[in-house]
Amino acid sequence: MNIIIEPSNKKIDDYVKAGINTFLLPLKDYSVEHNTYFSLDEIEYLASNYSDLDIYVSINKNIFNRELKDLEKILTTLNSFNIKGVFFYDIAILSIKNKLNLKFDLVWNQTFMVTNYKTCNYYNSKGVKYALLSKEITKDEIIEIINNTSISPIVELISMPIVAFSKRKLVTNYYKNYNLENKSSLEVLENKSKQKYILNEDINGTSFTLNKITNGCIILEELICNGLQNMLLKEDHINHDIFLELLKNIKLFLNNDINNKEFVKRQNELIGRNTNFFYRKTIYKVK
Repeated sequence: MNIIIEPSNKKIDDYVKAGINTFLLPLKDYSVEHNTYFSLDEIEYLASNYSDLDIYVSINKNIFNRELKDLEKILTTLNSFNIKGVFFYDIAILSIKNKLNLKFDLVWNQTFMVTNYKTCNYYNSKGVKYALLSKEITKDEIIEIINNTSISPIVELISMPIVAFSKRKLVTNYYKNYNLENKSSLEVLENKSKQKYILNEDINGTSFTLNKITNGCIILEELICNGLQNMLLKEDHINHDIFLELLKNIKLFLNNDINNKEFVKRQNELIGRNTNFFYRKTIYKVK
């Protein structure tokens, strides 16, 4: 089982000591919906000084025509770092990768659209090796994809999930409208669901994060039995020490040092029992 983590701390020694060697690093100015971003220089430093690491880079924003030339340079540079792969949203990345015959792997990462095995198989036929499955599908739908796809799925197992993104400067507009001191983040309460969300704004726009940790550990054993080989854990908004403890428990479980019942109990005690959409279907009704 491959554990991919998206760290919130740029000093990665803590994670390496915890036995983690696969990282997803959001690229500064070319990635959205993250709290921590890495420059090309920082990625090069990690790739050069930690030779045993598998480094994936997230480039998950819409690419404008004016950015295509710079994007080619960036992908060529990342290729020279010998990174493992790129999580991509815009298919310009797939086109450039194939045109330049770049050697890193691609991960299809179109957030809410990675929901079925047929589209996964299509992208695999175009040379894409992995797919990060949507966070809005159920456990049974995940298993259906695993059992019917030629691509290698990745499940976001633990995170405070992103639920929406806007290119608009919504946080800035809010503080400006109410004549308040401008900040880059804001917590809001959605009246109908009573759910709290965290809004974070950066140069690319505003992301909406559910202010509740999703805990997929209760379904991990079943996913592994059905052939899942890759999981993603995102540290954003999660206490660093708690995140390291979560990693420790996952490693103990995967090494058969604790059984599934004890594993789930420990994780629930750390982050609660919120399973988000894993047991809850999304149903659209016409009114």
